[in-house]
Amino acid sequence: MKWRDTEYEDLHRIVLPDELPCNDVRSAISDSDESRIALRYNARTMVDEEVILAIAGVAPLWKGVGTVWTLISEDARKSGLRLSLEVRRGIEMLHVERGFWRLQATVKRGDEAARLWIVGLGFSYEGTMIAYGPDGQTHDMYGRVRV
Repeated sequence: MKWRDTEYEDLHRIVLPDELPCNDVRSAISDSDESRIALRYNARTMVDEEVILAIAGVAPLWKGVGTVWTLISEDARKSGLRLSLEVRRGIEMLHVERGFWRLQATVKRGDEAARLWIVGLGFSYEGTMIAYGPDGQTHDMYGRVRV
């Protein structure tokens, strides 16, 4: 497994599970020059022999603060701990390389697997947001601060 810069086409080459446990970030990323530049700058693609296993990125909110997003392929989900360690490493690279002092992520309330995974990536629970998601669902906010 190795990390490389993300290209827009990676978003459409990754093979995702039939049912995503959360919102698919790809619908929010347009095929524009600005999006392509932002992806190369703020995302990393994990490949294994040119098969895309995962894409991890940060959507900047303002200077120093961003929201983490991930796309995990069906094949990568079978990698378990190794996948989690690699995604954690990828997020740490972005955290430091891009000067983010705060990264945050949301998890749909009640999704225990996602909660355990985000905590394993080094995030801490910060609070609950009622009716936050695009579907009106309640989400929990997790943050990771570098001081």
